[in-house]
Amino acid sequence: MLYSKTPPLQTLLKRGFTPTLKPLNQFLTFLFQARKFKLIIHLFSQANSNGITGNSETHSIFTWALLNLRKYKEAEQFMKTHMVKSSDFWNTRLWDTLIRGFCTDKKDPEKALIVLKEYQKIRGIILPSSFTLCSLIHGFSSKGDMSRAIEVLELMSEVQYPFDNFVCSSVLAGFCQIGRPEFAVRFFENAVSSEALKPNVVTYTALVGALCKLGRVNEVHDLVFRMEKEGVECDAVFFSSWICGYISEGLLTEVFQRNRHMVKKGISPDIVSYTVLVDGFAKLGDVEKAVGFLEKMRNGGLGPNLVTFTAIMLGFCRKGKLDEAFKVLKMVEDLGIEVDEFMYATLIDGCCMKGDFDCVFDLLDEMEKRGISPSIVTYNIVINGLCKFGRMAEAEEVSKGVIGDTITYSTLLHGYGKEENITGILETKKRLEEAGVHMDVVMCNILIKALFMVGAFEDAYMLYKGMPEKNLSPDSVTCCTMIHGYCKVGRIDEALEIFNEFRSTTISAVAVYDCLIRGLCNKGMADLAIDVFIELNEKDFPLDLGVYMMLIKLVMEEKGAPGISNLLLTLDNTKPEVYDILCNKAISFLCKRRHPSAAFEVLMVMQAKGATVTLPRTLFKQLVKDGRVLDAYKLVVEIEDNLPVMDVYDYTYVAHGLCKEGYISEALDLLTFAKRKGIALNIVSYNMVISALCRQGCLVEAFRLFDSLEKVDLIPSEVTYAILVGALCREQFLLDATQLFKRMLFMGYKPDICVYNSLIDGYSRNGQMDEALKLVHDLEVKGLIPDEFTVSALINGCCHKGDMEGALEYFFKFKRNGISPDFLGFMYLIRGLYTKGRMEETRTAIREMLQSESAMELINKVDTEEEAESLESLLICLCEQGSIKEAVTVLNEVASIYFPPRIFSPHLNGSHILQKRHDNESFGSVSSDSLTYPEGSDLPLQSFDTKGKMIGKDLNHLERRSQFRDFNSYYSIVASLCSRGEVQKASYLAKELFPKVD
Repeated sequence: MLYSKTPPLQTLLKRGFTPTLKPLNQFLTFLFQARKFKLIIHLFSQANSNGITGNSETHSIFTWALLNLRKYKEAEQFMKTHMVKSSDFWNTRLWDTLIRGFCTDKKDPEKALIVLKEYQKIRGIILPSSFTLCSLIHGFSSKGDMSRAIEVLELMSEVQYPFDNFVCSSVLAGFCQIGRPEFAVRFFENAVSSEALKPNVVTYTALVGALCKLGRVNEVHDLVFRMEKEGVECDAVFFSSWICGYISEGLLTEVFQRNRHMVKKGISPDIVSYTVLVDGFAKLGDVEKAVGFLEKMRNGGLGPNLVTFTAIMLGFCRKGKLDEAFKVLKMVEDLGIEVDEFMYATLIDGCCMKGDFDCVFDLLDEMEKRGISPSIVTYNIVINGLCKFGRMAEAEEVSKGVIGDTITYSTLLHGYGKEENITGILETKKRLEEAGVHMDVVMCNILIKALFMVGAFEDAYMLYKGMPEKNLSPDSVTCCTMIHGYCKVGRIDEALEIFNEFRSTTISAVAVYDCLIRGLCNKGMADLAIDVFIELNEKDFPLDLGVYMMLIKLVMEEKGAPGISNLLLTLDNTKPEVYDILCNKAISFLCKRRHPSAAFEVLMVMQAKGATVTLPRTLFKQLVKDGRVLDAYKLVVEIEDNLPVMDVYDYTYVAHGLCKEGYISEALDLLTFAKRKGIALNIVSYNMVISALCRQGCLVEAFRLFDSLEKVDLIPSEVTYAILVGALCREQFLLDATQLFKRMLFMGYKPDICVYNSLIDGYSRNGQMDEALKLVHDLEVKGLIPDEFTVSALINGCCHKGDMEGALEYFFKFKRNGISPDFLGFMYLIRGLYTKGRMEETRTAIREMLQSESAMELINKVDTEEEAESLESLLICLCEQGSIKEAVTVLNEVASIYFPPRIFSPHLNGSHILQKRHDNESFGSVSSDSLTYPEGSDLPLQSFDTKGKMIGKDLNHLERRSQFRDFNSYYSIVASLCSRGEVQKASYLAKELFPKVD
C-alpha cells in the first residue's frame, strides 16, 4: 500500500527529488521494454533539466527511443554530442540502426553514407553490420546512383564482408535502371568468375532483365540450362522477366512458348505473371490478346487486381478505344475494387491523346467527388495534353491552380517553345524562379533552348555555367543545345568553346560531335568540320551516316570529287568494317551526282588501301532511271570485282535501259558478262534484246540471237515469236512471218490478238485482203476479239487500194460490234474519203472520230494557243460549218505532232499507236505490240527450216536488205538523242542514214 501511494517519478522530479542513476536507468529500461518511447524522451528531458546528465546506459536508452520513433536526425545529433567517447556494444548497434534508418525509412542513402563516414572517423576501421552496408547498396541502386553503390561495395570488399545475392541483384537492377545493362552483365560475370557469388534464382532473374534490355533474350536459353546444372529452380518471376524480354522484342510466338514451358514445369502462373503478360501485350498494341489473358486468369481462379485492370485500360487508351477503357472502369467498380488515382490518370491521358478535354475535366470532377485528390502527376498529364494541342492558355490556367514541379514548368516551356511564344517563355521562366522550383538537367536543357529561341544568349550561357551551383552536371543534351543554338546564329567561336569544355569532361557522347559537325556544315566550314569528324573517328565512336553524308556533300561543293578522296585517305585509324561503309557511301554519292569517273578513282584508291568496296545494288537502277544507262553499264563491266550481289532482274533491268536508248551492242555485252558471272538469264532478258534489235531494223542480228537460244538451253516463248513475227511483217516478209506463225502454233503456243494484228496489218498493206480476212476469221474462231487495231489495219488496206466502200463496210461492221478504229484508223478513212471528194461522208467520219475515246485522248493532249478554245470544239464547229478541208488540215497537223510525216501516210498501219501505248511499259512484259512498224519495200521472201531457223542463203539476202534501213528506223533514236542534247551522236547517226554521195 505504501508503494501504491508513492507519487510518480515525474511528480517527484517536479518536487525537487533527485534520484540516483541506477533507479533512473532501471525505470527507463522498464519503460523501454514496455515500448513507452515517448515517455522515455519526456522523462529524459525532465531529468536533464534537473541536472541529471545520465551515463552511457541512460544515453543508449534515450537514443534507442529516438530511433524507434524514427527521429533519426535528433538521434544523430544526440549521438554526436553525448556518445562520442562511449565504447560499449550498444554504441555500435546504435550507429548501425541509425544508418539503416536513413537508408530504408527516410529513403536517403546519401545521408546514410555521410553518417557512415562520420562513424568511421569516430570508431576508426570498425564498420556497421554487413546487412547495413547491403541496405546502403540497395538504396543507392534503387535511386540509380551507381557510383555511390560501387563505393560502398568496395568498402565491403576491404573488410571482407560476404558478398550475397541481395547485393548482386540490387546492383544489376541499378545498372539496368540507368540504361547500362551491359555493365550489369559484366558485373555479374566478374562476380561469378571471382567465386565470390553463388547465384540464386533472384540474381538470375535480375540478369535476365539485363539481357532482355540488351536484346539478348535468346541467351536466356543457355542461362536456364546453366541454372538446371547448378540445381537452381526457375520460378514464376523468372519466367515473367523472360517473357517480358520477348514481348519487348515483339516475338509473340516465343511469348506463348515460354508461357507453356512454365506451365509444363509445374510452375503455376500467379497474378504477377498474368499481369506481366497483360501489360506487355497492351503496350504492344495487342490489347485483344491482353483481354484474352485476363479471361484465362479468371478461369484459373485468380482474381485480377487493380494493376491488371489498369494495364488493360492503358492498352485501350493507346489504341484510342476510349469506350472500351471506360467499360474497364465500370467493371472495376462492379467488382468492388477501389479505384485509385493512377487508373483515373490513365483514362485522363487517353482522353488527352484524343483531344477530348471536356471528358478530361469531367474526370477530374469525378475524382474530387470520390475523395481522390489529383496529385501533380495527374495535373501534369492534363497540362501536357493541352500543350500538345496548342491550348497553351488553358494549360497555363491549370498550372496556376497547382503547386508545379519541374515537369510542370518543363512542359509549359516546351509548349511555348514549339509555338515560338517569347512572352510565354519569359513568363514561365519568371514563375518557376518565383516558385523556387529545384531544376533538374532536363528542365535546364529546355530552358536553355527556350532562351536561345528568344535571343537571350547571355542568359542561356549563365544558366549553363550556373548548373554546377545547383548540383547539376551538363549532359550531352545540354552541350548539343548550346552548340546548336550558337551555330544557328553563326556564333561559331562560342560553339567551339562549349565543345572544348565538353571534351575536357568524362561525358562520352557522339551526339555532341554530330551536332557541331552539322552546325559547321550548315555554315560551310568544311575544313573545321573535317577536323571534328576525324577526331570523332579516332575516338572510335559510332558514326552517324547522316552526318557523314552531310559532310561529304559540303566537301563536294567546296573541294570537288578530289576532296572526298582526300577525306577518306585521312581516316586511317578507322575500323575496316566501318571504313568499308564510308567508302561505299562516298562512291554511291559520287555516282548519284553524276561523277562516275570520280567514283571509279575513289574505288581504285580504296582498293589499293585494301578496303572492301561494294557498290550499292540500288545504284544501277537509279542510274537507269536518271537516263544514265551508259554510266550504269560502265560501272558493271569496269568494276567487276566490287559488284554487289546482282540477280537476273538487275542485269536485265540495265540491259533493258541500254536497249531503250539504242545501245544494243552494249546490252548484248552485258548479257554475256552476266552469263560469265554465273547468272542464269531467262527468256525475258533475250526477248528484250531481240525486240530492240527488231526496232532498229537489225533482223539478221535478231535472228542470230534467236538461233542461239538453243545453245543456252532456253526455249523461245510466245513473246519471242510475237516479236519476230511482228518484225517480219513490218519488213513485208509475209511468207516468212506466216511460216514462223505456223511454227508458233506447232510449238503449242496460242498467239494473242497482237500477233494476229501484225499479220493482218502486213497483208492489208500488201494488198492481200483475202489473206487478212482469213486471219480475222481465224482469230474469231480461236475466241479472240478483234480490237481497234484490227479494224484500222483492214481500213488501211482498203484505202490503200482505193476501195472506200470496203473501208466503210468494215468500219460500220465493227462499229455494230462496239469496236471503233484508233486515231490512225480514223485518219486513213477520213483521208481516203476526202481524197475521193466524198465530203459529207468525210464529215460523218470526223464526227465519229470525235465520239471515240482513244482518238480524243490524243487530240485533247494537243495544246492550243487559245486557252478558251479546245481542238474538239474547233473540229465540231468546222464540221457544222461544212469546212471539211480545214477540219482535215487540223487533223493532219495533229497527226504530224505524234507521228513523223514519213510515217503517217496512207500506207501506214495502225501499229504505231501500239508503240506509243507501250513505250513506257516495263521490260518484263515485252510483247509484239511494243514494236514499231515503219513502211518497208518488198523483197524476195525468206524461208525457215523445221526448227524455225532461217536458211543460210536467205539469211545473207536478208543481211543485204538490213543495210537499207529507212528513216523510220532511225527517227525515234535521233529524236531521243537530240532531246537529251547529244547532238554529236545524233549527227553521226544521221550521216549513217544519209551517206555522202561521191
